[in-house]
Amino acid sequence: MAPFEHHGDSAPSAAADVAAPAADGACPPPLAWEEVVGEFHRQSEAWYLDRQAYRLSGRILGSGPTLYFLNGFTGTHELYALLVWLLRDEFRCVLIDYPSPAGPHLTLHGLADDLVAVADTCRDQSFDLFAASFGGLVALNAMHRHPDRIRRAVLAAGFAHRRYSVAERMLVRLCGYAAIPLGRCPLRTTIQLQNHRRWFPPFDTTRWNFFSDNTGATRLTDLAQRAALACDADLRTVLPNIRQPVLLVRSEGDGEVLESCSQVLAGSLPDVRLEPMHGTGQIPFLTHPHRLAKALRSFLLG
Repeated sequence: MAPFEHHGDSAPSAAADVAAPAADGACPPPLAWEEVVGEFHRQSEAWYLDRQAYRLSGRILGSGPTLYFLNGFTGTHELYALLVWLLRDEFRCVLIDYPSPAGPHLTLHGLADDLVAVADTCRDQSFDLFAASFGGLVALNAMHRHPDRIRRAVLAAGFAHRRYSVAERMLVRLCGYAAIPLGRCPLRTTIQLQNHRRWFPPFDTTRWNFFSDNTGATRLTDLAQRAALACDADLRTVLPNIRQPVLLVRSEGDGEVLESCSQVLAGSLPDVRLEPMHGTGQIPFLTHPHRLAKALRSFLLG
């Protein structure tokens, strides 16, 4: 099998219009996430790319300017399915999952270089980025290391540096020895409910289950490895050298820590814009994908 191979799925079905945008500026219909995710898998192409110590994988859907997606600390590319479905007619969306397990070979520089390696294989000389939380850290590093490859970036819940307490660092180290799914951790559901549940649409209670199940399948060792990279990372000194336009998506659901991190980004990046999104929480690509898609179109196509 070739080092980078597409696996085409079945032809579009009659449900392909499940997320069609509303005409004449009317309020768009709610997304039926189960149907959208199903169509996303049927119409997208799966790919993988073997690196020296691990395998990268993901999916591609759509046509137009290339837009790459980087995950947060937990979850898979499926969490972007609703947003990508809305953008598929305007962007060629490339979704990437982090390697698991990656062992001691995973580094922040390595993840940035992996992104460019995927772009090389896809023959994308330049591309845009959407990244959430930990993915924003990878995106900023990649923009600094490969300034000629990345045109623009949109960051949700992004940060260049976060302070971690001694207790948090100890917890990260302990989790590095636990090869169990995050969903089996005590208090995990309570913490997620407090941080994210209120922002989910009330008309679709099962969408929360989709988010909880997807992120809950992340292995603690993988989460700990990414958290350890974030603990050691401090990109504040390189921010003034990142010249690409950056859009920061802000919500009151970010909390004090992320709000402070966003202020650092806004004050240090040379070309930055803010996009306040009231009532969306930290994961607008899942809670309010229509609103986020509109913001992305305006920034990336305007």
